[in-house]
Amino acid sequence: MTRLSFIKANPSSVDELMSLRVKDSQQHLITNNEKWLVQTLIHSESLTFGIYHQQTAVGLVTLLDPRTTQQDTDHFQPNCLYVWRLMIDQHHQGGSFGIQALNFCKEMAQLLGLNGVTLTTMDTEKGNALEFYLSHGFQPTGRRLDGEIELQWTI
Repeated sequence: MTRLSFIKANPSSVDELMSLRVKDSQQHLITNNEKWLVQTLIHSESLTFGIYHQQTAVGLVTLLDPRTTQQDTDHFQPNCLYVWRLMIDQHHQGGSFGIQALNFCKEMAQLLGLNGVTLTTMDTEKGNALEFYLSHGFQPTGRRLDGEIELQWTI
């Protein structure tokens, strides 16, 4: 398996990260990267990383530590890193990049001293990623947030 690099988004990487796209059939499942990157500027406590294979951007992930956010804390599970957004470019899906991105999130949670990782996904929409997350250790919490199912992976 080719190892990926996760590099904090910065002004010199913005153009390349904004050019990443999901498949047409997935566009209804995630905010476009231009809007996504602007939102991360507004929520300055978020951590956004470009996902790189060799020196090519292949994806994007944004994480929130609930201990440092000014957002509504009812939206987060205590002591769990929240995956706000995760995407792999349409030309790089189907390999191991999504799995490695989830493993990165799990490792970040451990490094930050948190007990797990949570995320939400649009489980009622066609083409959703629910089965992908379930197959990699995430379990439903029983909550729905903004119409999406909340999933949690625990250390």
